[in-house]
Amino acid sequence: MLQIHQPLVPICKNRTMKLILLLLTAFLALICNGQQTNKDDFLLSVSPIIDKTSKVNNLIINALTDFLNTKNYSLIENKNWVRSDFEKYVYPYLDIYTIENSKFGKGFYKPTLVEIIPTEKTNQKIIKIAFIGHNSETQELQLKTIYNVIANINQDTILFSRYLDHATEKWHIVNKNSLTYKISPNKTTNKTQIAQQQIDIKHICKFLKCDAIPITYYSCINPKELFEIKGFDYTPMMYIDKTGGLADYGNIIFSGNNAEIYTHEIVHIYTSKLFPKIDKFIDEGLATYMAGSGKFDYKWHRNKLDKFLTENPNYNLAEHTDAYERIYFESETSIPYLTSALILERTLRIYGKDKLLDLLKSEKDLWTSLEIVGVTKENINTELRKEVKLPLTPVW
Repeated sequence: MLQIHQPLVPICKNRTMKLILLLLTAFLALICNGQQTNKDDFLLSVSPIIDKTSKVNNLIINALTDFLNTKNYSLIENKNWVRSDFEKYVYPYLDIYTIENSKFGKGFYKPTLVEIIPTEKTNQKIIKIAFIGHNSETQELQLKTIYNVIANINQDTILFSRYLDHATEKWHIVNKNSLTYKISPNKTTNKTQIAQQQIDIKHICKFLKCDAIPITYYSCINPKELFEIKGFDYTPMMYIDKTGGLADYGNIIFSGNNAEIYTHEIVHIYTSKLFPKIDKFIDEGLATYMAGSGKFDYKWHRNKLDKFLTENPNYNLAEHTDAYERIYFESETSIPYLTSALILERTLRIYGKDKLLDLLKSEKDLWTSLEIVGVTKENINTELRKEVKLPLTPVW
């Protein structure tokens, strides 16, 4: 018997739940009726609620089929996608690039066109796509995501574009020097935070010896809203954390913190421009040293690191330099982030800012780069355990 594998996250909107049940049922019917191709062939399933007698709908289906069949060839161009999106967003469909692949194999998740929804603009429609996998061994259906794009209609030509502009076209815009805020209508603009963000940007520019970078800042009330404006009706990531955000290509900040300040992610915008080959471990350390992480500043996290190292005397810092290894102390403090931040603090204290900037510019492997500031696999545990006991050396 075929089973539906339900993600271990809440589905908060009734419409979303109904939509998920509808598309899974439709996908189940296709499987049971044998209406599928070889697993290595491309297949776009189309929901029965879509009117296939409509000329426009058929143009959209054909264009979508071609786009989905070719999108994984390149992130920087596709004949079915609006050219201006590549100039504005760099990689406009990165969220669904190779999304079909999984641990079960290439092309495991199959696309289903769920809905074609009219907008206030007669030449634009919302295209809702689900990616669903069928595990032939367990007979389970697994939903990966439900994602929206915009279909732009020009006579018999269909070109797709990112959902973001449509989702935020009625958001409040605030321009403040190098920042353009787009603020959710579900929140009140925090002018105090906007002012503090300007102060932090001035500190960043002075420290890194650069001009301010124009940034678009999307201020959302929570990660769920953040993922929604990016185009997701459903992805497990939108329910994992209550706060968070990211720096995206095209000098974009997505904040799910209900705040107009997010210096940690803004640092990443600057490092990606100034030091494009910076090691991710060093990059996260710099952002943490300058702006903390999550809800807390660097000093708070530094005290937590001190406590962690005291309670774990045999923990080997040299073995955990993957910035994204999920080692958290008391749920808030990323030990890899703080390890890197403390290395940078030590570098600034002993060698000064110019040597720290040299470290950021280094294109050598991590440990070769760290040798220039006196940190090796052999001495990192001793040096950082000494450093964390010293008074904090502020970055500015």
